[in-house]
Amino acid sequence: MPRINRSDDNLVVVPKNVSILKNGYVYYNVSSIQRTSEDGKLYWDHNKELIGVLRDKNDKLKKGKKMMYANSNYYSIFKQENLPERPSKDDCVSIGLHAAVKEVARSSELTDLLTEVFNSDATTILDLAMYMICEESAVFQHYPHWCRDHSIFSESVLSDTDIGEFENQKLTYSKIESFKEKWAHKTLDDGKVYLCYDSTNVNSQAEGVFLVQKGYAKDDPSLEQVNTDYVVRQRDGLPVTYTTYPGSINDMAESSEMTQFFKELIRKGNEQSKDKIHPEMHITEIADRGYISEENIKGLDDAGINFLFMLRRNMGVTDELLEQYADKVKSSRCYIENEDKYGLTVTGRLFDGDTKTRYFHIIWDRTLEKKHSDTFYRTLNSKEKTLQKAVDRKTHYSEEQIKNFREYFDLEVQQDGTITTAQRGRGNKGKTQKEPAYIIVSAQKNHDRIDKVLGKCGFYILVTSEEMTVIEALTAYSKRDCVEKVFMALKSFMGMSKIGVHSEESMIGKAFIWFIAAILHALIFNETNSLRTENRKYYTTPAVIDQLEEIKCDRNLGTKKYKRRYKTTARQDRILKALNVTLEDIDETISTL
Repeated sequence: MPRINRSDDNLVVVPKNVSILKNGYVYYNVSSIQRTSEDGKLYWDHNKELIGVLRDKNDKLKKGKKMMYANSNYYSIFKQENLPERPSKDDCVSIGLHAAVKEVARSSELTDLLTEVFNSDATTILDLAMYMICEESAVFQHYPHWCRDHSIFSESVLSDTDIGEFENQKLTYSKIESFKEKWAHKTLDDGKVYLCYDSTNVNSQAEGVFLVQKGYAKDDPSLEQVNTDYVVRQRDGLPVTYTTYPGSINDMAESSEMTQFFKELIRKGNEQSKDKIHPEMHITEIADRGYISEENIKGLDDAGINFLFMLRRNMGVTDELLEQYADKVKSSRCYIENEDKYGLTVTGRLFDGDTKTRYFHIIWDRTLEKKHSDTFYRTLNSKEKTLQKAVDRKTHYSEEQIKNFREYFDLEVQQDGTITTAQRGRGNKGKTQKEPAYIIVSAQKNHDRIDKVLGKCGFYILVTSEEMTVIEALTAYSKRDCVEKVFMALKSFMGMSKIGVHSEESMIGKAFIWFIAAILHALIFNETNSLRTENRKYYTTPAVIDQLEEIKCDRNLGTKKYKRRYKTTARQDRILKALNVTLEDIDETISTL
């Protein structure tokens, strides 16, 4: 009698044309032969084969489909493959990245804070963020397939439709804001910190969504977008907080909103510091020259936030400082050997009506001087060629157009008729007006004004609200690109080049998952930083993630249990050690599959 495997994987539906015995055994009538007996009656003899046994012998008394455990005869007769149903997990599962994310999220208290705010949904947030950094994509249609061969934190796998509902309903604005406050307070809880601030835009084709508006995109202003700004802790590039704005909101408005966020955070932090539970918060914001304005500076002063900005070249205070101190800065007394630059710190007021003392760090860089002067000479030569053509052709210009040439040239001009120009100002689009026309008779370079401009080449000025040395200001500002690196990682390695959702709630939810993914990416980067001093190529963050992905476990088809089949490589061992993950930790995670 063929052996019958009485396991759920071997259950099949009882076919037709069978005979079932009282003991539950099922026989299939393979063939029927007609014969005539001696008394002349017709009988049918059946050739029967045992094909299995009922799961429950009482099934034969029930209505509906009967189930049986099949044997090899069944699979041979019905030409069925003797294969089990597909399990929820593949036979080979990647486990390394899961173990790494679990450890960095635990040690940074990210898991605790997510659980505190989102309860059981914290595991799904971690899974979606892990998917982003693993697949370098935010297209969640492929998420269910990815979960089949990856260890995840959640007990169940969401479909792409379920993920959309999760972003809409579970990642609410109030919960996100609560988490952001708790995470920011935790990352700033060590007292004096430098924070780098910047914004970026993400294109979207969603229609009828308030956040999606035309703005000031550098690549294509015609595209609609959503603006996102990030604040990053300078010393390790860890994201502190973020905000999502409509695409039409300018940088200054976004900056003021972020200032209010930290103002409230500082107030709460300082209240706690009175009980000596937390140190008093001391924040310095570092941002590029696009964020310096009188309103923004007053807002930072009012919030108790220090700042480090670079002055714009077109600000009046820049020219005033360079005219007064340019020659003094170039003195050997101001040479900074380690930086190969010259620097001098002076005090003053940033704008008219400013009541606080500011510290201006005037810096001259010989390499930058050549770059500035080359750019200036290209502009000057272009204008000189244009002037020569204008003299030869007697080109007509308006008075306003003539002013553009007078900056570096002494002109002899004559009035000659009128010229039609466009009217300026709001409400005058498409309107024209008649103005006196002028022709340029001759043009000569004004070398005094040209030399004055050349004398300011190679300079830039950093302004701080608190006293510090030139070297301290230079060092702090030189690391401002940490926020740009976060944006690069989000767009290159986490799929933030486009949003891909069509409701405001989903946009808010996905932006939050990106924020968690950026935190995990930064944590992995920081923990493996020492390895890059050994080999930058082998230990970039994408390379580290690839190595973790290759740590896998296989299912034993007999016991149905998972186990690592191969040893980890020497490179994987170094990565695991840097992340504080042991093989025991990995095997413990495997045991839960």
